[in-house]
Amino acid sequence: MNAVLSEVLHQLDAIGATIEPTGDRLRIRAGPKPVPASMIRLIRQAKAELLVALAVTPSLARVVPLADGEPGMEEPCAARRGRVQQLDQAFLHFCVECGRFAAFGYGVSLRAGQLGRWYCGEHRPRGRGETSN
Repeated sequence: MNAVLSEVLHQLDAIGATIEPTGDRLRIRAGPKPVPASMIRLIRQAKAELLVALAVTPSLARVVPLADGEPGMEEPCAARRGRVQQLDQAFLHFCVECGRFAAFGYGVSLRAGQLGRWYCGEHRPRGRGETSN
């Protein structure tokens, strides 16, 4: 999980709000305090990554098994560049460039058995008119 995702989840927790994936949408439940507009903007910017991260880790307490000596999923790791690993009913994807957790898949067709190439937010290919954050 990258720093933006960690920050979003931390801030939501701090105000007593929760977030969960429902299909291709995110459901946010406010706590005692309303969710600030700035937080909604951050969530919209990180929606694709949040959907993947929350689908893979429905609770923050869930532990993802990594090989001995591997850094956390939000850290680069040359040994896992391009790795796709199955975890229960979900797949974990790692960036082909740096080995961080990847939420952006290209050339993916599960029906055709194509797992594609996966990128983190920093390394994903940018289309026309897109800029990096």
